[in-house]
Amino acid sequence: MSLESNTVDYDFTHDIYGAFRAEFSMGHEALGYWLTYELRSRQPVITELLEIIAELKNHQRIDYLMEGAEYNLLLTRDEAVVRAHALDSAFEEQQPEDNLVFYDQQSTASCGLDDFIEIIDGWQQFTSTE
Repeated sequence: MSLESNTVDYDFTHDIYGAFRAEFSMGHEALGYWLTYELRSRQPVITELLEIIAELKNHQRIDYLMEGAEYNLLLTRDEAVVRAHALDSAFEEQQPEDNLVFYDQQSTASCGLDDFIEIIDGWQQFTSTE
């Protein structure tokens, strides 16, 4: 299933073992990792996340943080940000080497909240067809 929001290109596929996989365009890879390995196909969590997004849109919340094993999701009324825990370590205070800058770019991604809603809706539909 190949999809495109206003600013983010992505595909929902299966790996060679049949597991769900989200692949995102350069600059948004962290969103794919987060969907694939943090959110997975947990329908109750996806439903709860959509309810939280509705609360943000209705100004019932200012923001929301979902902590994952390797990545966190931060939602505000305007955007969604996925960020690897590794970027928040004590090593961040050091100046990164040139080859680590590319890794950092793959470890964080953001998009508008409306784009994120489209992504989560699509992921929910895709993963509910087990």
